[in-house]
Amino acid sequence: MNKERLFEYVKTQNQSKLLELLSLAFDTMDTNQRHDVFGKTAKEVPPSPVDGKEILTTIEQFYEKSMAGYYYAPFDINSKNFSDIPEETDAWFDEISDYLEDSSRLTDQGDHEMAVQCFKLLHELIDKMEDGDEIVFADEYGTWMITGDEKRFVKSYLSSLSAISTPEEYANGAIPLIKRDSYESFHNKVYATATKIANEDQKVYLKTEVKKQKIRTRSK
Repeated sequence: MNKERLFEYVKTQNQSKLLELLSLAFDTMDTNQRHDVFGKTAKEVPPSPVDGKEILTTIEQFYEKSMAGYYYAPFDINSKNFSDIPEETDAWFDEISDYLEDSSRLTDQGDHEMAVQCFKLLHELIDKMEDGDEIVFADEYGTWMITGDEKRFVKSYLSSLSAISTPEEYANGAIPLIKRDSYESFHNKVYATATKIANEDQKVYLKTEVKKQKIRTRSK
């Protein structure tokens, strides 16, 4: 295929034809190729309102597919392929990153009930992934493969959780994130964020529970 002749012809085509070609190219690419080609442009797309019910339904479907092993693609690891990441694994992390961003937008819109439902499903999947359930496959993988602003995702979840929860419910939602952060060198400062966002009753209860469970909240 001659690239020069092809693109000379493409220049003569109308917008609908060009969009058709771009759509076909997008669908043909794997996850990393899409980010290489469209990643910069995707970041320029302005935020738009999101539909809570629609997003929740999509996340529920993603959850079911994940639990059913849809993204789990094991292979025999050896000294030559140990660093390979299956496309299914890349796709899973790409999708969950998008859903975390969508859930954060629900928080921005004040749709706290829907935001909490979405975040809870996503964090449950993340916990299962980290616990070694057959969600994704690679020699090494973890939350570091989630793209986007993790601190924003945490703040959004806790903000919505605080808006609709009792002190007990708030602590139950925040503590797993605080524990995870303690395993990850406190890089998201979850405990500080959780106490800052909480109302007074939630803050008192959370601090009591953290102390009772002897959860580390900062590095020594």
